[in-house]
Amino acid sequence: MIIPPRPAFPPGPPRSRPGRLTWSAAEGRLQVLVVWTERRPGHGEDAEPLAAYHRPTANGLLAVFDGSGGSGAAPAWRGPDGVTYTGAWTGARVARLATECWFQRVAAHGEADSPAHLKHGLRTLLHAAPAGARSKITGSMRRVLPTTLAAVRYRAHAEGVHWQAVWAGDSRSYALLPGSGLHALTRDDTREDDALVQLRQDPPMTNVICADRDFTLSAHRGEFREPCVLLAATDGFFGYVHTPAQFECLLLDTLGRARDMGGWAELLRRAIQPATGDDASLSLAALGFEDFGQLRAAFTERHADLVRGGYLDVPPGDGPQAVRGWQERTWETYRPAYEKFMPEVRE
Repeated sequence: MIIPPRPAFPPGPPRSRPGRLTWSAAEGRLQVLVVWTERRPGHGEDAEPLAAYHRPTANGLLAVFDGSGGSGAAPAWRGPDGVTYTGAWTGARVARLATECWFQRVAAHGEADSPAHLKHGLRTLLHAAPAGARSKITGSMRRVLPTTLAAVRYRAHAEGVHWQAVWAGDSRSYALLPGSGLHALTRDDTREDDALVQLRQDPPMTNVICADRDFTLSAHRGEFREPCVLLAATDGFFGYVHTPAQFECLLLDTLGRARDMGGWAELLRRAIQPATGDDASLSLAALGFEDFGQLRAAFTERHADLVRGGYLDVPPGDGPQAVRGWQERTWETYRPAYEKFMPEVRE
């Protein structure tokens, strides 16, 4: 069974779409949700998140795609209603389609799940997609159909959950574990590796998926015991907080107030939509919990630890230096666990 929330190119005039989506599903000890919001309804450069699961093989996929608006701002595609969309908008949706097709081949037909196979599928569809007229603006930053990708493929088995994170750009995949909280599973394609500095500086990406140049898909594998939570998110979710820990606070605060997965998704949307300065996408799977009540209870103590640790206590009215000092103190405490499962820094 494949369970994406919507097709990559939904029917009907895009202008009439509300610019937000929440969706959830449950299958035994698997619970899934997605959240998607657009800053400009109908023109958001995040594609709708992907959440797919194949019952016969217990294989699942979470993925998000953030079209790179700066380097892909040129017009690329005109819809049936006459509205024109950028290369970033188009690239993210083509990448979503290619990733879903790759997962179907892996899960249903036994194709190898290597990043090389996914990259081949991405390049094939990107080269076939509409790229628009050649832009008069040239330079090293210009890209054709540029987008990020963060995906987590997972498979539950008797010993636990095997996972593989695949990514390009600065969208991220994470694990959320009851005992230790949020752990990054990817490393941004930027020259800066410190997540707090990335929040402060928003450094340019050194690698994105695109149609006109070569790109790299990085991969990282591991295994967790059940129960656990896996998720992928674009920077609209984690890039507008004071510290990396506050993204975990957002996840756990909304989880603690929700009654079911659909309610959690809606609370996440309501919390992030007014706070972010960007489109925002998140795809999440909770594995090994008997029901939503057990999932919520599993993180109660962890949330209390974050509150006691002062991760929400932004210094009020004390000026930027006080905030900076608080950021650095809390990040020093939070960073070792956050980076525990990250891949090594590439030379």
